[in-house]
Amino acid sequence: MKYKILRLFLKTVGQLSDGIRLGWRTGFDSGVMLEYVYQNRARGITPIGALFDRLFLSNEVWDGVRSRREILIKQLQKAIDKYDSPQVFDMAAGVGSYLFMLPAGRATITAGDYEREAVQAGKEKAAALNRSDITFKPSNAFSKSELAEQGADVLVCSGFFDILTDENQIKTVIENGSAVTQSGARWVFTIQEHHPDLNLIKESLIDLNKQAWHLVPRPATVIAEYAKQFGWKLEELERNQFFAVGTMVRS
Repeated sequence: MKYKILRLFLKTVGQLSDGIRLGWRTGFDSGVMLEYVYQNRARGITPIGALFDRLFLSNEVWDGVRSRREILIKQLQKAIDKYDSPQVFDMAAGVGSYLFMLPAGRATITAGDYEREAVQAGKEKAAALNRSDITFKPSNAFSKSELAEQGADVLVCSGFFDILTDENQIKTVIENGSAVTQSGARWVFTIQEHHPDLNLIKESLIDLNKQAWHLVPRPATVIAEYAKQFGWKLEELERNQFFAVGTMVRS
């Protein structure tokens, strides 16, 4: 009952918050939603809406998401520095704000995503910041023929494995990512290992498919284990309260 009451609140009065309203429009796990969380600027209709937005953005899991991004950037930069002129491919970048925090010109970056709104927002941001090294393209991580890049030195999956509920989806992404890399490539990924209230998000929020948000936390070692058959080996792993960020290298 408490989750039904919370859902009713979020669907009505809660939509005075820009973030909550965005979540209902795009899904609370969408790339566009993550970009909003990264910005961490409370906005809303009336001061009450801005207050709701601040409470929403201050959730401990969103704090973990922002902490995860800092760890990701550090590991991604370290991976890029292993190569002279690397090709980076983000398989599900969303708006890819973390990509813009990498030094310009150090790598050629292709940011792929299935969400058209995220791809368009990424293109506009790249143009506004004059980042010609970052190209946003439509891409489907579940189809080899629809991948935006067919060769990469460094793969990125941030916030992507985290939202997949089917193990076969994870295996497909790993197989497809492996198909566009060679020996010596690296793969920087994130995974959600824990959530304080899975029932809350299932009963109160929706995912990017506009369905009840079913989150399946997994240990990072599961990703490494699936990838082992394609020659990947875990090189680095760092955790915060809810998430893990890892780098795998392909032997």
